[in-house]
Amino acid sequence: MYQVFVVEDESLIRQSIRDAIEGMQGPYAFCGEASDGEMALSMMQDLMPDILLTDVRMPFLDGFGLIRHARAMMPWLKVVIISGYGDFDFTQKAISLGVDQYLLKPVRQADLVRVIEEMAAQIEKSKAAKNALPTGLDEEEVLGALRQQFMQRLLYGSAGTAELLEKASTLKLDIVRSHYLVCVLSFDAPCEDQAALRSAVQRALEGMDALSYCFNTADQMTLLAFDNDPEALSERVYRLIGILRHELNDVCPVITAVVSRDVVRLSAVSEAYKTACGLLKTVSGFAAGQVVSVGDTAQFTADLVRFSTPFGEDFQRKLLYAEAGNVPQLLDEALSAAGPNKFDSLFVRYNALIALMRLSIHLIARNDPDADETEIAARMNAEFDLLTAAADRQTARRVAENMLMQALSAHRKGAESVKFNPAVSLAEKYLRENFCDPNISLISAARHVGMSPAHFSTVFSQTTGRSFISSLTALRIGKAKELLRGTNMRLADIAMEIGYNEPNYFSHVFRKLEGITPKEYRSRRAQQEDAE
Repeated sequence: MYQVFVVEDESLIRQSIRDAIEGMQGPYAFCGEASDGEMALSMMQDLMPDILLTDVRMPFLDGFGLIRHARAMMPWLKVVIISGYGDFDFTQKAISLGVDQYLLKPVRQADLVRVIEEMAAQIEKSKAAKNALPTGLDEEEVLGALRQQFMQRLLYGSAGTAELLEKASTLKLDIVRSHYLVCVLSFDAPCEDQAALRSAVQRALEGMDALSYCFNTADQMTLLAFDNDPEALSERVYRLIGILRHELNDVCPVITAVVSRDVVRLSAVSEAYKTACGLLKTVSGFAAGQVVSVGDTAQFTADLVRFSTPFGEDFQRKLLYAEAGNVPQLLDEALSAAGPNKFDSLFVRYNALIALMRLSIHLIARNDPDADETEIAARMNAEFDLLTAAADRQTARRVAENMLMQALSAHRKGAESVKFNPAVSLAEKYLRENFCDPNISLISAARHVGMSPAHFSTVFSQTTGRSFISSLTALRIGKAKELLRGTNMRLADIAMEIGYNEPNYFSHVFRKLEGITPKEYRSRRAQQEDAE
């Protein structure tokens, strides 16, 4: 499916383009629209489209600025400019930005369909051409192999700083920066064609500056990114993870990633790599497909004694006979028995949560003869972010209690789904309080919770199971339904009230989610009330 995103400040033109795309036959989907480049960039970071159709002259961020930033986030993006300006300077600038095609207004539907089909054909042709692997070794391939060897020596700590710098210079690697981040990625889904996997990685990262990578094993690779600006470095690493996930989806749809702490010395890269690898082993069993930061989970203490769980048979027996209101007390008694200060350690809290999750999975499966523990584990992993919860004692205590409540509820033939993630909870509160603001965006929400947009987008979707834009849209449409039922407000006023500047776009989104127009919804509700 080819996802198409439209950016145009004239609502009638947007509507015309949207209708044309939705009427196309074949694997084409209209995934979103925006009236200016700034809003578009925020939405596109969440939606990751394949084809962008954009005007040039727009408020806040023009089309050229949008293309520059979008291409940095999504190198695969095919770009079509739609503009009424066909002069030479415009054409030259479009060419310099790598624009794939452009159309002059007014755009005929037949031309629009033709161009989108051409972009899709180019995408397929590019995939096919890049999958054809060369048989011989050229100079670039030899250089690439030597860089892989250099990366392995750097990561394993088998060479001194002076030797590494000399080797980097020989290999044309400008690696001297003030900040370094290591990202270890595990390709969890089976991949029979390792050559295709490596080729896909090479294509995705081709031309990226201030970056080096190597394959540690057949199913694991390491990225090293470097920069003098730590915030820009973090944002770039999370963006690279998003790029790899998109580009490798056909080859390996499940990728788990661990991002190290920021280190300021080249000699410290090896230790950051070891820490990230250790955390990857820990999370791969229950957080496959997730992106985890060592900085988010804190440094594990290497010399802690083996954790002894207080949740044994006696605890389980008491749990099964407890009322829901007694679960907090039962949990506190178990935690107290383990020692007053034992759960001050993040490592102990983390292992306690793992033990409780295993217990909950077992109890839920035991009370449902058709249940599969693997499926239950997958569901609970999506519901509970144990690594984030373990970073705070109060949050860990709350998550532990809710896992037990879920297990007890299953024992009583009920079901309960609970999620906790402090940053996401704060973001959801921000959403509930500000969803009617037309200027709310993924970027503003990320700023509110103190995360980079790329990192926030990943954490939000992993924790809630849906994207930020989907959550925002659901809140807006929910409020719209409330206003349609309880007031006589005009549709245009309702659109403005819930944060949509364009009534036509509001109607489009409403129809897409509810299957009927706002007008039809209001009419049906009135008929139902009359019948009652």
